[in-house]
Amino acid sequence: MKHTAMAFTTALLFAPAWAADLPTDCPLSGKDGAAALHRDWVMTGWERAAGDPEFNFRKDLARWYDFTSTDLSLFDDFDPELRVRTTADDYGKVWYGLVPKFKSVHHKITEEPHAVAVGPGYSHSVLEFVFEVTPKQGDVMHLISRTSILWRCTPAGWKIYKEHNSARPTTAAAWRNAK
Repeated sequence: MKHTAMAFTTALLFAPAWAADLPTDCPLSGKDGAAALHRDWVMTGWERAAGDPEFNFRKDLARWYDFTSTDLSLFDDFDPELRVRTTADDYGKVWYGLVPKFKSVHHKITEEPHAVAVGPGYSHSVLEFVFEVTPKQGDVMHLISRTSILWRCTPAGWKIYKEHNSARPTTAAAWRNAK
């Protein structure tokens, strides 16, 4: 408890510096709020159908990532190096090594995103989804993932500032039974 109180006090002391010069007018709800963006990030940004145009991380995911920032924290356990990436372009390199190997990737939300404002110019959301990956070669994979995103308000709206994704295998039945 003592450590929690100290961490909270430290966060409060440094909060003004943390949020300095950030826009604070990003919507807290609706189609441009963090929860809707998180849902769209999975269901639109990462959805891949057979025959889709060639994967382009910058083009396909520009709505959600800030390609001008160098202070990001982006992690997915799909990254073969299991590294935290500090730029969207560096994070994209992970996916250029993986997504072109997939014929299709389809998602179903199993836990709707919940978003909360966490300070001036920041919002946090968490969601869970199952997905089916059909590789160009090999067996279909079914996974379940939990994703946590800290969004930062920018002049272009909410953009991903901190992201953590962890996936684990699941069954084809879990995929089929998800709504």
